Amino acid sequence: MITAAGYDAAYAGSLHGLMQLATAVPGILLAPVIARMKDQRLLACATGAAMILGLAFISLRAAESHQAAALSGMAQCVGYLLAAFGPILMGALHDLAGSWYCPLLLCSLCAGVMGLLGILCGADRQIGAG
Repeated sequence: MITAAGYDAAYAGSLHGLMQLATAVPGILLAPVIARMKDQRLLACATGAAMILGLAFISLRAAESHQAAALSGMAQCVGYLLAAFGPILMGALHDLAGSWYCPLLLCSLCAGVMGLLGILCGADRQIGAG
């Protein structure tokens, strides 16, 4: 997308690396704090720490080890499938649409859904708890 906007590949690569570093910062800063928080709903909706929160929610929301294992298996299966096929599908959508508008709109919608799911998953409760 950056090179399509007219920037050279070196700049695009540097910007991509900087963006990757910037997304690591919330995870590094929040990792020690997440488990101490009673409710993570605001945090899940307000930050870019989706990966660290997703992993933390597995242990925070499971009351027993077999629940954590099942939840981890499901979350990682779905997550890695999306990570594997998402870029390919976005590229195909870009080719079909002829611009980045549709792929970026879809990404924005997915971010909104992630925020809503973060609000639901961030509540202070465990699986199977009354």
